[in-house]
Amino acid sequence: MKKISINVIGVDLGATNIISLLVSKDGEVVARDARKTMGAKGKKKTISQIIISAKDVLKKGEEEGISAESIMALGIGGPGPLNGDGGVIHVAPNIPGWTNTNLVEELEGEFDLPVYLENDANAAALGEWWLGAGRGIDNLVLITLGTGVGGGIIIGGEVLHGARHTAGEIGHMIIREGGLLCGCGNHGCLEAYASSSAVVKRTVGAIKRGEKTVLTDLVKNKLEDITCKLVYDTARDGDKLCKQIVEETGEYLGIGITNIVNTINPEMVILGGGMAKAGDLLFKPVRKYVKEHAFTAAMKGVKIVPAALGVNAGAIGAVAHVLKKKDLLKMIESFDTDLIN
Repeated sequence: MKKISINVIGVDLGATNIISLLVSKDGEVVARDARKTMGAKGKKKTISQIIISAKDVLKKGEEEGISAESIMALGIGGPGPLNGDGGVIHVAPNIPGWTNTNLVEELEGEFDLPVYLENDANAAALGEWWLGAGRGIDNLVLITLGTGVGGGIIIGGEVLHGARHTAGEIGHMIIREGGLLCGCGNHGCLEAYASSSAVVKRTVGAIKRGEKTVLTDLVKNKLEDITCKLVYDTARDGDKLCKQIVEETGEYLGIGITNIVNTINPEMVILGGGMAKAGDLLFKPVRKYVKEHAFTAAMKGVKIVPAALGVNAGAIGAVAHVLKKKDLLKMIESFDTDLIN
């Protein structure tokens, strides 16, 4: 019997960047590509970027001796709400022009491979469940903190999709009725308060209201140059306004996580995305709020931890999504041998 290699392309379509990986069935990253989404240039440009990125990892894989025959499928994590079974992205709040787009159809027209679509935050949750911070944990929630706020829920080792494939839109949980306008068009969403873009907007708004901060000197009064990372770094250095913004962000996240813990009772809540790199500056107020407000019985044993896979989580999870669809993960877990022909 002949030993065969099985590999999958995983793509993470983000509002800012596209990351593509060529990954083996055992979780080894063979090749990687990262490039800008270019969403402002229109849907066709973004789809072109996805195709170029996926083809780039295919080429790199070939250079590493990976045969085209070993590539099983392409998995992609995309912004939601979406219908993975139908291959359609209904709305992409942070990428203009994406309404009821059949991304699977678009990509299958370019690749001689089956294409599987999953919500990007669900994919990131799968990635952390398979190879990251949630390895061995079958009941977890991942919250991604980036340009938007995404969420992925895994119950009993399976992604919770809901009746219409829209479960897990944690970023659009209402935490303040009539609050700030969100990219989805609603008001008061968690995303409007706790995403990296929201941190910047709230900081700039405070400065325009007359709040004092060293940020204005750091950016030479060019408020458009303020970034979320700069706000957190300046908070770490003791700036009063930035510390207040960061603490408020932790409380807003705490509200969302408290609701999740009381409703779902997970074993673990994982925070991913660029903001999670803030470490204790973010995690301390989040943990404090949840500990004080969640039901004691629900909170018992729940860990709130940073993600482990970084920016690769979504693409790795897109691969895991394919492997689960093909039932290969169960086979890999059940047998301590390579798949054979």
